[in-house]
Amino acid sequence: MKLQKINDRLIILLGASLTLFQIYTASYMPFPGMQQRSIHLGLGLAMVFLIHYRTEEGVSPRRSALLPLFGLFLSMTALAACFNVTFNWMDMAEPMRLTIPETSDKIFGSLLIVMVLLGCKKTTGWAMPLIAIFFLAYAYFGKYMPFALFRHSGVRFSQIISMGYMCTEGIFSSVLGVSTNQVFIFLLFGQLLESLGGSDFFLNLANSGFGTVRGGPAKVAIFGSALFGSISGSAVANVAGTGTITIPLMKKVGYSPRFAGAVEAVASTGGLIMPPIMGAAAFIMADILGVPYWDICKAALLPALLYYIALYLCVDLRARALDLRGLTPEEVPDFRKVMKTGGHIYLAPLVVLVYVLAVMRYPADKACLYCCVLLVILSMTKGELRRVLREKWLDILVKTAKGSLTVIMACACAGLILLALQSSGLILKLANILVALSGGKLWLLLILIMVGSIIMGMGLPASACYIILAILGAPAIVSLGVPPMAAHLFVLYFGAMSAITPPVAMAAFAAAPIAGASAVKIGYTAWNMAIPAFLIAFCMALQPALVLIGTWYQIAMTAFFCLMGVFCMTVGLQGYLTKKITMVRRIVWVCSGIMLIAPEMLSSLAGLALAAAIFWAERFVAGKRSDVPAV
Repeated sequence: MKLQKINDRLIILLGASLTLFQIYTASYMPFPGMQQRSIHLGLGLAMVFLIHYRTEEGVSPRRSALLPLFGLFLSMTALAACFNVTFNWMDMAEPMRLTIPETSDKIFGSLLIVMVLLGCKKTTGWAMPLIAIFFLAYAYFGKYMPFALFRHSGVRFSQIISMGYMCTEGIFSSVLGVSTNQVFIFLLFGQLLESLGGSDFFLNLANSGFGTVRGGPAKVAIFGSALFGSISGSAVANVAGTGTITIPLMKKVGYSPRFAGAVEAVASTGGLIMPPIMGAAAFIMADILGVPYWDICKAALLPALLYYIALYLCVDLRARALDLRGLTPEEVPDFRKVMKTGGHIYLAPLVVLVYVLAVMRYPADKACLYCCVLLVILSMTKGELRRVLREKWLDILVKTAKGSLTVIMACACAGLILLALQSSGLILKLANILVALSGGKLWLLLILIMVGSIIMGMGLPASACYIILAILGAPAIVSLGVPPMAAHLFVLYFGAMSAITPPVAMAAFAAAPIAGASAVKIGYTAWNMAIPAFLIAFCMALQPALVLIGTWYQIAMTAFFCLMGVFCMTVGLQGYLTKKITMVRRIVWVCSGIMLIAPEMLSSLAGLALAAAIFWAERFVAGKRSDVPAV
């Protein structure tokens, strides 16, 4: 127990050191890439092992005592391997030493590769480390491959060490650089907002606007989760944070527990694709594509709006079908009071962030750092928040570091995958292999990559899933003529959608205990709500105008047809417009929605005509046979 207390104090020390180091490098001239990334990874790895090897209850006293000792040993080993790079990176970059690594390089390099794989397993599960091990084995044993297409001369062990440990081609690649230079500061901003009551403010703000309308709490969940989910970058964390408030309110006004949990799961997942922050994956995408981060935000805006419009229509139609009411005025916070108590504190930094990114074109990390400083300064004007900062500043630093560990480990492990693919030459063949499997048909290739994204996303966070698919799948989509921006957003969407896709659907599992319903039923209900979003993702690849690539006329027409398609699909899936819809008419509604979203103009016009006809029929039938008020 004494050793465990020492480890707990070390976690606090390492966490605070990591966050302060990141603040320093973001505000001042950063270290050279190898130094900065090695310190970042070393502190992160050390924290992972101290956190995950702790004294456990229910095990033998000997094992319980050895676990923190083993964690301490692993953390010290990881620090030694990383700090060896920090202090010797210039000598290690000598051409002769890169060609023939020294014994110490091989020892530390091998240890760090094992540490990264183990640390990634502890934070993300087995999926990503196993993929890395598979490709590393393929790189080393390439000359023994049975098929000529996959056979290569093999990568020497010394080459794996030199590329993976001694330069920026492996563990310390630009992917880890994104975590070091950009993602961490945005995680600090999110943690500051949460610790200073930002999540409660956003929920109260949404509640003041939508609480009293039909099915109000469900609409509060949509807007509250969209606002906070974009900042938190985690669907599961967003469900756990906002769902504790929104799900009971939805149940209170009459939504079933299953439906309430599904609404929160879908709304929270959408935060991963909603600008201006979009979680960690958007920063990695900007680095891979070599474009400003703001360009990613602009491209993602229309699809994200369509996603939330589909969810809004879904909950509104369900409220109409159940004749639900909103909360009473007494239960809803007053908008002016909400804005007066926190509007300038929580909204001003977001406005400044958008302005600095969009107009002043500052780098994302600098823009976010200024917003963090502004948030702290504004919080000091309020006594309660000033007390929070004074009492919890260390806790904020440590929680930020803990929240970054999954991204750090995923980025480091992705560097190993990238190393294996590049050194073996497989990365040049993969696009051709996938195109051959699809027979050169774009729609079939998109389906193959969609299935791969969802399967991979079941065992990985959205950022880790995106990294792998950006390496393996996006180049194949681009090779068939899809713009890189649209191709990468496509794989990002389906990596995020895995959080609400059965049978795993982690966001549904997070919502289940709060809603008091089956996680499997919540997952299937959430998936049903999100079906229009699946078609929107395909539309991004098939109609790049949806990601603002094209003339204003093309963008406007595509947005219009997609909006109409989302409406028709949602009506068909929910089975209600002005009254309950028969199964045959539901199928017609869904088909018209698919035709509207399809890329050919003729199909879209036919879908519009079909939608107009079925809408007229529904209104006619409702007017004759139902007293339910029209939409």
